[in-house]
Amino acid sequence: MLMFVHELSHRPIKNSASKRDSLTDELIELYDKDFEINYDAETEEFDMECKKFMNEFVGHIFEADGYSTQEDKAKFGLLVQHQEGRSWFAKFVDGQRVKSKEVTEFAFYRLVQYFAVCLFECNVADDFAPATTLMNMCFTYNFTSTNAIGRTAGQSSKQFVYEYLKDQPIWKSLRFWDSAFLMAIHADRTKRIGAMSGWNTWDQQQKDDFEIGEENSAFAHLASFLYMMNALGVEKNDREIFRNKMSTIGNLREEQIRELEESIEILQ
Repeated sequence: MLMFVHELSHRPIKNSASKRDSLTDELIELYDKDFEINYDAETEEFDMECKKFMNEFVGHIFEADGYSTQEDKAKFGLLVQHQEGRSWFAKFVDGQRVKSKEVTEFAFYRLVQYFAVCLFECNVADDFAPATTLMNMCFTYNFTSTNAIGRTAGQSSKQFVYEYLKDQPIWKSLRFWDSAFLMAIHADRTKRIGAMSGWNTWDQQQKDDFEIGEENSAFAHLASFLYMMNALGVEKNDREIFRNKMSTIGNLREEQIRELEESIEILQ
Protein backbone atom coordinates (compact mmCIF):
# COMPACT_ATOMS: atom_id res chain seq x y z
CA MET A 1 0.00 0.00 0.00
CA LEU A 2 2.84 2.43 0.79
CA MET A 3 4.44 1.74 -2.59
CA PHE A 4 1.08 2.29 -4.29
CA VAL A 5 0.59 5.67 -2.61
CA HIS A 6 4.18 6.64 -3.44
CA GLU A 7 3.62 5.84 -7.11
CA LEU A 8 0.39 7.82 -7.25
CA SER A 9 2.01 10.84 -5.63
CA HIS A 10 4.64 11.01 -8.38
CA ARG A 11 2.34 10.68 -11.40
CA PRO A 12 1.60 13.92 -13.29
CA ILE A 13 -2.04 14.99 -13.02
CA LYS A 14 -3.39 17.80 -15.21
CA ASN A 15 -5.83 19.35 -12.72
CA SER A 16 -7.57 18.67 -9.40
CA ALA A 17 -10.69 17.23 -11.01
CA SER A 18 -8.75 14.83 -13.19
CA LYS A 19 -6.55 14.01 -10.20
CA ARG A 20 -9.58 13.02 -8.12
CA ASP A 21 -11.02 10.95 -10.96
CA SER A 22 -7.68 9.30 -11.62
CA LEU A 23 -7.20 8.35 -7.99
CA THR A 24 -10.75 7.02 -7.76
CA ASP A 25 -10.35 4.95 -10.91
CA GLU A 26 -7.07 3.48 -9.75
CA LEU A 27 -8.44 2.65 -6.31
CA ILE A 28 -11.45 0.95 -7.86
CA GLU A 29 -9.16 -0.96 -10.19
CA LEU A 30 -7.02 -1.97 -7.24
CA TYR A 31 -9.95 -3.29 -5.23
CA ASP A 32 -11.33 -5.02 -8.32
CA LYS A 33 -8.13 -7.05 -8.27
CA ASP A 34 -9.03 -8.25 -4.74
CA PHE A 35 -6.20 -6.27 -3.18
CA GLU A 36 -6.41 -6.31 0.60
CA ILE A 37 -4.26 -6.03 3.69
CA ASN A 38 -4.51 -8.77 6.27
CA TYR A 39 -4.49 -6.56 9.35
CA ASP A 40 -5.01 -9.52 11.69
CA ALA A 41 -1.90 -11.21 10.32
CA GLU A 42 0.09 -7.99 10.60
CA THR A 43 -1.04 -7.48 14.18
CA GLU A 44 -0.19 -11.07 15.08
CA GLU A 45 3.23 -10.73 13.48
CA PHE A 46 3.92 -7.51 15.39
CA ASP A 47 2.75 -9.12 18.63
CA MET A 48 5.15 -12.03 18.10
CA GLU A 49 7.98 -9.60 17.34
CA CYS A 50 7.27 -7.77 20.61
CA LYS A 51 7.12 -11.04 22.53
CA LYS A 52 10.44 -12.28 21.18
CA PHE A 53 12.23 -8.98 21.70
CA MET A 54 10.91 -8.35 25.22
CA ASN A 55 11.73 -11.89 26.31
CA GLU A 56 15.37 -11.40 25.36
CA PHE A 57 15.51 -7.79 26.53
CA VAL A 58 14.12 -8.54 30.00
CA GLY A 59 16.48 -11.50 30.28
CA HIS A 60 19.44 -9.17 29.72
CA ILE A 61 18.16 -6.84 32.46
CA PHE A 62 18.43 -9.55 35.09
CA GLU A 63 21.66 -11.17 33.89
CA ALA A 64 24.74 -10.32 35.93
CA ASP A 65 26.69 -9.55 32.78
CA GLY A 66 23.65 -8.58 30.74
CA TYR A 67 24.24 -5.92 28.13
CA SER A 68 21.80 -4.13 25.85
CA THR A 69 23.03 -2.26 22.80
CA GLN A 70 21.95 1.29 22.03
CA GLU A 71 19.94 -0.18 19.18
CA ASP A 72 18.10 -2.49 21.59
CA LYS A 73 17.38 0.39 23.95
CA ALA A 74 16.02 2.46 21.08
CA LYS A 75 13.85 -0.43 19.93
CA PHE A 76 12.55 -0.89 23.46
CA GLY A 77 11.55 2.77 23.55
CA LEU A 78 9.74 2.34 20.25
CA LEU A 79 7.92 -0.88 21.11
CA VAL A 80 6.59 0.35 24.47
CA GLN A 81 4.76 3.05 22.55
CA HIS A 82 2.46 0.20 21.53
CA GLN A 83 0.14 -1.88 23.70
CA GLU A 84 1.75 -5.14 22.62
CA GLY A 85 5.20 -3.97 23.64
CA ARG A 86 4.06 -2.70 27.04
CA SER A 87 2.09 -5.85 27.74
CA TRP A 88 4.93 -8.27 26.96
CA PHE A 89 7.47 -6.21 28.88
CA ALA A 90 5.28 -6.27 31.98
CA LYS A 91 4.57 -10.00 31.63
CA PHE A 92 8.22 -10.99 31.31
CA VAL A 93 9.28 -8.74 34.19
CA ASP A 94 6.55 -10.31 36.33
CA GLY A 95 7.72 -13.77 35.32
CA GLN A 96 11.25 -13.12 36.56
CA ARG A 97 10.19 -12.73 40.20
CA VAL A 98 9.83 -16.49 40.64
CA LYS A 99 13.61 -16.71 40.28
CA SER A 100 14.53 -13.97 42.72
CA LYS A 101 13.00 -10.80 44.10
CA GLU A 102 16.35 -9.48 45.26
CA VAL A 103 18.47 -8.36 42.32
CA THR A 104 21.94 -6.99 41.74
CA GLU A 105 22.55 -3.27 41.87
CA PHE A 106 23.03 -3.18 38.10
CA ALA A 107 19.75 -4.99 37.47
CA PHE A 108 17.99 -2.76 40.00
CA TYR A 109 18.86 0.48 38.25
CA ARG A 110 18.06 -1.01 34.86
CA LEU A 111 14.60 -1.83 36.19
CA VAL A 112 14.20 1.73 37.46
CA GLN A 113 15.19 3.09 34.05
CA TYR A 114 12.97 0.86 31.92
CA PHE A 115 10.02 0.93 34.31
CA ALA A 116 10.06 4.72 34.06
CA VAL A 117 9.92 4.61 30.26
CA CYS A 118 7.13 2.04 30.14
CA LEU A 119 5.06 3.70 32.89
CA PHE A 120 5.28 7.01 31.06
CA GLU A 121 3.92 5.39 27.89
CA CYS A 122 1.21 3.60 29.89
CA ASN A 123 0.08 6.94 31.26
CA VAL A 124 0.00 8.56 27.82
CA ALA A 125 -2.04 5.68 26.39
CA ASP A 126 -4.27 5.05 29.44
CA ASP A 127 -2.98 1.48 29.32
CA PHE A 128 -3.55 0.46 32.92
CA ALA A 129 -3.10 -3.33 32.82
CA PRO A 130 0.69 -3.41 32.28
CA ALA A 131 1.04 -0.36 34.53
CA THR A 132 -0.66 -2.30 37.32
CA THR A 133 1.76 -5.18 36.89
CA LEU A 134 4.73 -2.82 36.96
CA MET A 135 3.36 -1.07 40.05
CA ASN A 136 3.30 -4.39 41.89
CA MET A 137 6.81 -5.16 40.66
CA CYS A 138 7.96 -1.78 42.01
CA PHE A 139 7.19 -3.13 45.48
CA THR A 140 8.69 -6.53 44.70
CA TYR A 141 12.16 -6.05 43.26
CA ASN A 142 14.84 -4.80 45.61
CA PHE A 143 18.53 -4.80 46.33
CA THR A 144 20.50 -4.40 49.54
CA SER A 145 22.62 -1.26 49.59
CA THR A 146 25.33 -0.22 52.03
CA ASN A 147 25.39 3.35 50.73
CA ALA A 148 21.79 4.43 51.23
CA ILE A 149 21.22 8.09 52.03
CA GLY A 150 20.49 8.64 55.71
CA ARG A 151 22.18 5.43 56.76
CA THR A 152 25.37 5.05 58.75
CA ALA A 153 28.33 4.11 56.58
CA GLY A 154 28.44 0.36 56.13
CA GLN A 155 24.90 -0.14 57.40
CA SER A 156 22.86 -2.19 54.94
CA SER A 157 19.45 -1.11 53.71
CA LYS A 158 16.94 -2.81 51.44
CA GLN A 159 15.77 -0.51 48.66
CA PHE A 160 12.77 -1.05 46.38
CA VAL A 161 12.18 0.16 42.84
CA TYR A 162 9.18 2.29 43.83
CA GLU A 163 11.42 4.58 45.89
CA TYR A 164 12.93 5.88 42.65
CA LEU A 165 9.69 6.21 40.68
CA LYS A 166 7.50 8.36 42.92
CA ASP A 167 7.38 11.15 40.34
CA GLN A 168 5.65 9.05 37.66
CA PRO A 169 2.54 10.91 36.39
CA ILE A 170 0.40 7.77 36.33
CA TRP A 171 0.37 7.60 40.14
CA LYS A 172 -1.56 10.88 40.15
CA SER A 173 -4.41 9.39 38.11
CA LEU A 174 -7.35 8.12 40.15
CA ARG A 175 -8.57 6.44 36.97
CA PHE A 176 -5.47 4.28 37.10
CA TRP A 177 -6.00 3.37 40.74
CA ASP A 178 -9.68 2.58 40.17
CA SER A 179 -8.81 0.32 37.26
CA ALA A 180 -5.93 -1.40 39.08
CA PHE A 181 -8.07 -2.09 42.16
CA LEU A 182 -10.98 -3.51 40.17
CA MET A 183 -8.63 -5.73 38.16
CA ALA A 184 -7.17 -7.09 41.40
CA ILE A 185 -10.61 -7.81 42.83
CA HIS A 186 -11.73 -9.48 39.60
CA ALA A 187 -8.63 -11.68 39.46
CA ASP A 188 -9.13 -12.76 43.07
CA ARG A 189 -12.80 -13.52 42.49
CA THR A 190 -12.02 -15.54 39.36
CA LYS A 191 -9.59 -17.74 41.30
CA ARG A 192 -12.12 -18.44 44.03
CA ILE A 193 -14.99 -19.15 41.65
CA GLY A 194 -12.79 -21.37 39.51
CA ALA A 195 -12.17 -23.65 42.46
CA MET A 196 -15.88 -24.13 43.13
CA SER A 197 -18.92 -25.42 41.27
CA GLY A 198 -21.59 -23.20 39.73
CA TRP A 199 -23.47 -20.69 41.87
CA ASN A 200 -26.82 -22.41 41.27
CA THR A 201 -25.53 -25.61 42.85
CA TRP A 202 -24.34 -23.94 46.06
CA ASP A 203 -26.23 -24.19 49.32
CA GLN A 204 -26.85 -21.08 51.41
CA GLN A 205 -23.79 -21.63 53.59
CA GLN A 206 -21.53 -21.73 50.52
CA LYS A 207 -23.08 -18.55 49.20
CA ASP A 208 -22.65 -16.81 52.55
CA ASP A 209 -19.04 -17.93 52.72
CA PHE A 210 -18.45 -16.62 49.23
CA GLU A 211 -19.89 -13.20 50.13
CA ILE A 212 -17.66 -13.05 53.20
CA GLY A 213 -14.71 -13.92 50.99
CA GLU A 214 -15.64 -11.09 48.64
CA GLU A 215 -15.76 -8.65 51.52
CA ASN A 216 -12.45 -9.80 52.99
CA SER A 217 -10.80 -9.67 49.58
CA ALA A 218 -11.97 -6.10 49.02
CA PHE A 219 -10.74 -5.04 52.46
CA ALA A 220 -7.32 -6.67 52.06
CA HIS A 221 -6.80 -5.24 48.59
CA LEU A 222 -7.96 -1.79 49.65
CA ALA A 223 -5.55 -1.74 52.60
CA SER A 224 -2.73 -2.81 50.29
CA PHE A 225 -3.59 -0.23 47.65
CA LEU A 226 -3.83 2.59 50.16
CA TYR A 227 -0.41 1.64 51.49
CA MET A 228 1.06 1.74 47.98
CA MET A 229 -0.65 5.04 47.20
CA ASN A 230 0.82 6.56 50.34
CA ALA A 231 4.28 5.18 49.56
CA LEU A 232 4.11 6.62 46.04
CA GLY A 233 3.20 10.07 47.28
CA VAL A 234 -0.47 10.21 46.28
CA GLU A 235 -2.18 13.14 47.99
CA LYS A 236 -4.15 12.36 51.15
CA ASN A 237 -7.35 13.80 49.67
CA ASP A 238 -7.08 11.53 46.64
CA ARG A 239 -6.44 8.52 48.88
CA GLU A 240 -9.56 9.33 50.88
CA ILE A 241 -11.66 9.71 47.73
CA PHE A 242 -10.37 6.36 46.54
CA ARG A 243 -10.97 4.72 49.93
CA ASN A 244 -14.55 5.97 50.15
CA LYS A 245 -15.39 4.90 46.60
CA MET A 246 -13.88 1.43 46.86
CA SER A 247 -15.31 0.84 50.34
CA THR A 248 -18.74 1.32 48.83
CA ILE A 249 -18.00 -0.89 45.83
CA GLY A 250 -16.53 -3.57 48.11
CA ASN A 251 -19.50 -3.35 50.48
CA LEU A 252 -17.19 -3.04 53.49
CA ARG A 253 -18.55 -3.01 57.01
CA GLU A 254 -18.35 0.11 59.15
CA GLU A 255 -15.69 -1.37 61.42
CA GLN A 256 -13.53 -2.21 58.43
CA ILE A 257 -13.83 1.33 57.11
CA ARG A 258 -12.92 2.73 60.53
CA GLU A 259 -9.88 0.46 60.65
CA LEU A 260 -8.69 1.91 57.36
CA GLU A 261 -9.36 5.46 58.54
CA GLU A 262 -7.41 4.91 61.74
CA SER A 263 -4.41 3.35 60.09
CA ILE A 264 -1.61 5.88 60.53
CA GLU A 265 0.62 3.96 58.15
CA ILE A 266 -1.88 4.26 55.33
CA LEU A 267 -3.52 7.65 55.81
CA GLN A 268 -0.88 9.73 57.59
